[in-house]
Amino acid sequence: MIFDALEYFKTLGKKNRLCKQHGFKPVFCSGPDSIEGVMQEFQKTANFVMIDDTTDGNTFSEGVSFFQRRVYTVFILAAYRWDDMEDRKAKLNLCREIFKQFVRRMIWDRAQHENDDDDFTFLNVEKVYSKEFGRYTMNGVTGLYFMVENDEPESMEYEDEQQLESEWITEEEGD
Repeated sequence: MIFDALEYFKTLGKKNRLCKQHGFKPVFCSGPDSIEGVMQEFQKTANFVMIDDTTDGNTFSEGVSFFQRRVYTVFILAAYRWDDMEDRKAKLNLCREIFKQFVRRMIWDRAQHENDDDDFTFLNVEKVYSKEFGRYTMNGVTGLYFMVENDEPESMEYEDEQQLESEWITEEEGD
């Protein structure tokens, strides 16, 4: 079974008590450039868990096996009262605590699935990169984003030369 990371992070945002208590809305975005579009929603919703539905990745080898590494990015954003640095600090601390709870849950979930035939076991919770937004990054919004890798096994083998050649145009077929 393929691990559906996007749905997993959306579920974290929906089922986390702090997110629920503080009105965090899980939404998808397509890269950091699309954050502005979501931020227009701040008039209706003050807090977001934004899951980037695009991923960075690479294919790599571990001995004889190949894997596709996908890097998922999740933003935890909270609006604060303009020019109120104490409110900003409180909202950033809230985002930090939610992040910590997400990481603890990912560690727990991975441990629970460690012996399953589930690709969840390939979620790299040993290192989760995070970065907080500076004071003036986005007007009236604070928070952070984190990135986590998931390495899924990838078949790069061919049964035979005929299977390999079936994917490519031969000289006889022309361009």
